Amino acid sequence: MRLLKGLVSCFSSYDPLAWSQPLELGLGGVKIGLTMLAPTIAIILIGSILPSSTTIKSINYDGLLSPSLVDSFSPYASQATHIVSLPPSTSSIIDVSYIVRLCTLSILSPVTFDILFRHFLPIMRMTLSRLLVVIMSRKCADDSAKAIISQRVRLGRAKRRHGYDLYFPPKPVDKKLRIKQKGKILIPSLFFFPGFGVSHEAYSEVAARISDSGIAVAVISLEPLRLAHKALGGGIDDIRRLLRVAGKDVTKYYKDDASPLIIEWNLGGHSMGGYNSLQLAEDMMNQSQLPSFILKNKNSVSRMGSDIVVWAAGNLSVPNLRINKRPPIRVLVINGSNDGIVQMSP
Repeated sequence: MRLLKGLVSCFSSYDPLAWSQPLELGLGGVKIGLTMLAPTIAIILIGSILPSSTTIKSINYDGLLSPSLVDSFSPYASQATHIVSLPPSTSSIIDVSYIVRLCTLSILSPVTFDILFRHFLPIMRMTLSRLLVVIMSRKCADDSAKAIISQRVRLGRAKRRHGYDLYFPPKPVDKKLRIKQKGKILIPSLFFFPGFGVSHEAYSEVAARISDSGIAVAVISLEPLRLAHKALGGGIDDIRRLLRVAGKDVTKYYKDDASPLIIEWNLGGHSMGGYNSLQLAEDMMNQSQLPSFILKNKNSVSRMGSDIVVWAAGNLSVPNLRINKRPPIRVLVINGSNDGIVQMSP
């Protein structure tokens, strides 16, 4: 259910007009369920604790109907005329079969079928059709990209983790980049989100070159869907987790340096990943403060920065990054001059 909700949120954010009617129908289905099915369930639970026919030792049906046949419709039909004769000490026993029968009738009711087929089926149909496009559009990394990450791992300049590939700068820290803040060394770093359907391995050459310039790069894995969206692995909670785990990896890489580190992560991405970076930055600007994590190793800090690098993030408007009177986030947009598809609107 959480995955389905994330897919709907992702797809509808890129085509809100096409999704407006199905989402409205789905919301109506939820309201019907709450107003009709929820009271039914409440009645079932209340009815289950009422005196059950199993507490009656013997009932005379005068040979007209068998007890099992009467009880199949309602366990209370057979005891309606006998309830007053129950002994005071008789305890109520929950009738499980009664609950099962009523639940089955509720599930198979016309109301339920109306909710499923008229309200939720359009959303399911649109979600599955777009998910099929996602599956058919998956792009794997070529052999040269795989060779680069393998070589970096052998040289100790990269780590492969569940959820990201981390590329390290050369050691020791370049004096030009050795910026000290309160006695700590600042390590510029980058969280990079892949484009639609692209394997994170495909960015190994780009990430390796950036790391050669003294910047640690964590290329985020968005498997298995490869969709950069806050509900599918690209949200604030995911960033907080990455600050902790990727920050620890960077401090271990610089374990020979005695100075504490400030690992400042900025956001970046290609195509859909770039747009997700912009949306994520807007969400972070609405927080009271930018996410950060104190690392036990050498009392270092892993924190978010205020820069974004957007690579071919086309055709979608840039969110408002001037919020709460805070300094605006700086955005670098990289688009090809002959790109006829990607056009960043102001």
